[in-house]
Amino acid sequence: MAKKNHYIDNKKFEELIVAYQKDPNQYGDELFKLFDLLVTNVMDSFSFAVDKDDAKQECFVLILKTLKNFDSTKGSAFNFFTTIIVNNLKLIYTKNKKYVEKLNAYIEHQKEKYPFHEKPRDH
Repeated sequence: MAKKNHYIDNKKFEELIVAYQKDPNQYGDELFKLFDLLVTNVMDSFSFAVDKDDAKQECFVLILKTLKNFDSTKGSAFNFFTTIIVNNLKLIYTKNKKYVEKLNAYIEHQKEKYPFHEKPRDH
């Protein structure tokens, strides 16, 4: 069984991004395989407590939005997109955590407002 390659060659990654910016139809599949690998690696490295499928999808949406902004003269593609992915995962985690906290507070409030009363037992 072949070992899965987790390494992303930044030079090839940047070349694919530039090529994709010029012709998305021709280079999209190959580039998005690398993005899938990058998102997976980041998620595995940081172990954010998020729904992995939903978070991955949100990361891809953000990557698509920011792809046109990448400029190799301002930094490496690997660092640029890793930063975007990590920050997005932090945001997703924080939103989920706040949602769960609000939900739990609501449940506790409802328990106080409508306490469960047992009927008296007949002896």
